[in-house]
Amino acid sequence: MTVSNHIPAKSHRGKSAAYENTPINWAPTIPGVLMILIPGEIIALIIFPEWRGDAAPWLLLGISIPFAAWLFFYWKIYLSVFVTRSLDKQQITDPRWRPFTFSGWGNEKMKAQIIESENESRDLVLYLHGYRSSLGRGESRCIHLHELGFNVVSLDQRGFGDQKGRVDWTILKVLADIEGLLEEVPKELGFIPERIWIYGHSMGGFLTIRLSSYPSSWWEKSLKGIILESPATSFPKIIEKHLPGKMGLAMPWIRHILRREYERIHPDLNVRYANAELPYWGIPEVPTLVVQAKDDEVLGSEHFSLIKEHLSHNSEIHLVDIPHTSTIDKFERQKIVEDWISHQING
Repeated sequence: MTVSNHIPAKSHRGKSAAYENTPINWAPTIPGVLMILIPGEIIALIIFPEWRGDAAPWLLLGISIPFAAWLFFYWKIYLSVFVTRSLDKQQITDPRWRPFTFSGWGNEKMKAQIIESENESRDLVLYLHGYRSSLGRGESRCIHLHELGFNVVSLDQRGFGDQKGRVDWTILKVLADIEGLLEEVPKELGFIPERIWIYGHSMGGFLTIRLSSYPSSWWEKSLKGIILESPATSFPKIIEKHLPGKMGLAMPWIRHILRREYERIHPDLNVRYANAELPYWGIPEVPTLVVQAKDDEVLGSEHFSLIKEHLSHNSEIHLVDIPHTSTIDKFERQKIVEDWISHQING
């Protein structure tokens, strides 16, 4: 394909994410010391049975029990928020997908997929799936958009599907990955797309809101609109719903743990727990289509309420009788998307 305009030669740092690498800290931390101390006390009582008759080791172990409970709580929160767990993998099936690699957060090599337009269109749609999902689970959306004539690019996001990055997972890393992906797209297509739309489902909608509120590089001028399907709009609400058991009762403690870990992972942290939701997360200035599950069994109505409160002035909103999952599609959703994007293209 002939290159008709300048293609960015190297990646840059976008505006929506955090980019500094996690610093290596060799200084002892409280969780690290406890992980050594408490098992060491138990092992010592097993190896040296004569110590069992002495009150001092038992007193030390008794003092350690509350700290052990704190450590258990700390790691339970860490594993619930900062380590991803995927659903059963669902592979893409259309043979027209073409894989490529790009540099994500920390210059890590990531994998993505692109399916090129068959009518030489210079328009692009970026599809972003939800939490614990994958490109394969939302492939029907991508193929539908491709059938409308678009180039479509997508990926298994960090920590899901076939993508690496399960540990120390943060949404800011995912945003940096996507900005890196967008930097690579012109090289893969052979031209800079003249127009781009971003389609985000569930957590992908949350990512889309942030990206479209802080566009950068070539796509800052090319971004024409976004499509949000049953989007998440609040990180605190996601965390509170995602936490196991009755841990939500200890939210001040949990917020402390989240803040501590986010500051450890991202020395250039630019989003805090309290402002990781609409309107502080971002308000897109481009036209927005919202396709909302009428009875959202996953996110409920709270996230949609934030959409109506903060995005209604710039949005076309449709309630659709469809479940939250992207594995199920309906003609009604397709028709709404077709009509809206056709209007965007034809004015």
